[in-house]
Amino acid sequence: MADLNAKKFGILEKKHSFVRISPIESHFMQLAAIVASLDTELCMGFNMLIDITNCNNIDSASLEIEKGKLNIKFAPNGTGKSTIAKALISNNDEDKLSELMPFKLRTDNPDELKPQVTVTEELNTVMCFNEDYVSQFTFQSDELLSNSFDIFIRNEAYVETEKEIEEIVNNIKTLFLDNVELDTLIANLKELGAAFKLTKKGISKASTGMKGLSSGNKIEHIPAGLEVYQPFIRSSSNVNWIDWQTKGQKEFSEISNCCPFCSSDTQEKKEQIEKVGKEYDKTVIKNLVGIIAVIEKLGDYLSDDTKEKLTVITSLPNGLGKEHEQFLSDIKNQIDNLLEKLELLKKLNGFDFKQGEKVNEKLISYKLDLQFFAIIDSEKTQAAIVSINDSIDDVSKQAGKLQGKISMQRAGMQKLISKHQTDINNFLSYAGYKYAVEISGEDDQSQLKLRHIDYNDFVSGGDQHLSFGERNAFAIVLFMYECLAKKPDLIVLDDPISSFDKNKKYAILEMLFRRKSKECLQGDTVLMLTHDVEPIIDTVKAVSDQFNNTVRASFLKFTQGELYEQSITKADIKTFSQICSGVIDKECDVILKLIYLRRNYEILDDKEDAYQVLSNLFHLREVPVDKRESIVGEEYPEMDEEKFDLGCSTIASRITDFDYAATLERLKNQVALKEIYEGCGNGYEKLQVFRLFNMDVKNSVIRKFINETYHIENEYICQLDPSEFDLIPEYVRIECDKYLEI
Repeated sequence: MADLNAKKFGILEKKHSFVRISPIESHFMQLAAIVASLDTELCMGFNMLIDITNCNNIDSASLEIEKGKLNIKFAPNGTGKSTIAKALISNNDEDKLSELMPFKLRTDNPDELKPQVTVTEELNTVMCFNEDYVSQFTFQSDELLSNSFDIFIRNEAYVETEKEIEEIVNNIKTLFLDNVELDTLIANLKELGAAFKLTKKGISKASTGMKGLSSGNKIEHIPAGLEVYQPFIRSSSNVNWIDWQTKGQKEFSEISNCCPFCSSDTQEKKEQIEKVGKEYDKTVIKNLVGIIAVIEKLGDYLSDDTKEKLTVITSLPNGLGKEHEQFLSDIKNQIDNLLEKLELLKKLNGFDFKQGEKVNEKLISYKLDLQFFAIIDSEKTQAAIVSINDSIDDVSKQAGKLQGKISMQRAGMQKLISKHQTDINNFLSYAGYKYAVEISGEDDQSQLKLRHIDYNDFVSGGDQHLSFGERNAFAIVLFMYECLAKKPDLIVLDDPISSFDKNKKYAILEMLFRRKSKECLQGDTVLMLTHDVEPIIDTVKAVSDQFNNTVRASFLKFTQGELYEQSITKADIKTFSQICSGVIDKECDVILKLIYLRRNYEILDDKEDAYQVLSNLFHLREVPVDKRESIVGEEYPEMDEEKFDLGCSTIASRITDFDYAATLERLKNQVALKEIYEGCGNGYEKLQVFRLFNMDVKNSVIRKFINETYHIENEYICQLDPSEFDLIPEYVRIECDKYLEI
């Protein structure tokens, strides 16, 4: 690097000889070394270098991505753009990376080569927009995507305010952290409450608690005639015993009258044995045991009155009366209300305070008054509740501050919602889509919904109404917002806009990169892989100032498995007339110059004398004809000699020493033509020379490409110089080589 910079200052190194260096030269060399060092540091600091090897069709590729910019890599289809995207996504996943193993290495790989991606810095997160993203992008039944709130609203400012609110209410929430006693109380209350369900008619008979109590306590009140089984019925394994007893009775009573365990006669006891199955059900007993157990676990948290009444209810011999059911219904209501309050306090956040609600009044409503929760109005519960109420009082002292933060949070949300809606709807309008979006719903339940501009209600099931192009457009815009929310290290866009018309392409580019940096991907590190040169023409040349010069473009050249990139600057994007003039003025074979000159006349629609001469020349006519004249018989008339001479002199003014007859002889000489073909430095010129052979190309696809399709100069007003950027796909050049047996 130092040598290179030294050469910039005119200081040449002479190897194997001593050169006297003046103090001034020495000073410049030191300065050059410093510049080189700075260049290296800047390169390392702002550029990301990527090496990809043995991935699908790519044997090796070296890419450079400038951080904080839109890096557009342009290449024809088949170059390996999607492979680059997949390799970057799979960078930290060996299993996914192994899926890119080239087919040629899957059966014959003596060197044990494997797909590899090397990046000069760690890429923890890479997000990629590609066909997979679009296909996996599922429009929800009533919204466009399922995590609207996190993507559109929960930005850095929101998170910061959220933290400040959390700090204020933290005194309340910390009471629930690692508080084993309080957690146990809540868990036991949930268990008791879950045992009963309420309906409009009262407590449900189908709930597990009612099933356990509806037949009475047959553990304590053993039915007459079954007293002999008391040790088993009242044991801790009574449920298992009942299950064992009833199964045995059903499975073995029909086989024999003797006991299946001791073989004693059971004929006289058969009625007694069958009665166990009639009086006892394992599920009922299990539910009863569960109710009794949870009441015991609640213990001193329950009021004395509640414990006494529950003891009576769980000890009834013949089931529940209406007064018992009413008491259980009251318990269920109190437990549900208490748990709701405790859960709200445990998860308290800004959204618990509704728009316009006074924070202090809301906090006071959270306080627990045990006179309304008589079931747990005990000394032990009171001690636990006091600490909770005290923490609420502490937060109430900061009610004004909390109110301000909540108001700030809501105002920020409304501003974001309005901004995002306006931006997306403007994009849809500019791009010609007859849809609009609306972020609706309260607080963290906000949803991005879709409606058609000719229909007032929201559209249900967006994927049923949107075309493929519309889905793609929505998907890429929503992908942008997802990137803004998740902040990946690298954003990859794999051919994101090639399928859109020009207006929609630019509308998408503007939406993605032409707004404030925090509202779009401007300033992020983005790699756009595309086979469409138009985005480069727009961003690098036509309206480069609108993109604040934040675009770096390059061309990806693919040859025999090797892929390298070639930088594209504003100067590289030219009109075809400029391209032709540039080639005509440089050192190259006269025939190539004539080809470009003829193309130049075509693009200018200049079919006068010089063009007629060139047309005759490339059609190998000894006697030139004039296609501007009417056909005589079946032939065009001979070209007027004066017009022919004028055409030749016009050509000679651009290409010195032009001679029609001499050039015609060269064009007829297939060996000479082949030498010109082999000497061409790029695929475009090879293609033009190949056409001069006038060969019958059997492959219709290649023939169409050569003769009709790939007229690069006709596609854009501006384009890349095909003599500098080899835009012809390799497979077309190879087919041409085959025809010429090269």
